[in-house]
Amino acid sequence: AEVRAPRWEVIGGVDKGGIMVRVGQDLKSPQTPDRLATGSLVEELEFGGERLRYRLIEGSGPAEGWVSIRITGKDLLHRL
Repeated sequence: AEVRAPRWEVIGGVDKGGIMVRVGQDLKSPQTPDRLATGSLVEELEFGGERLRYRLIEGSGPAEGWVSIRITGKDLLHRL
């Protein structure tokens, strides 16, 4: 049986048109021009600390990238 990667839903960034995506795990790595839209579904590729490397399944935003799962105590993504 195929083991499916964990999926996450973007719940943060409602007032900003989505959450910030970076090209690398490092918080100093460049931002992508587009945000990952609130309500998007992503598949987990890597997970470390509070950082998630994702692949977009449904919604809009960069096809792949790194996002923070929470910021200042607020959840930005919810694991399904």
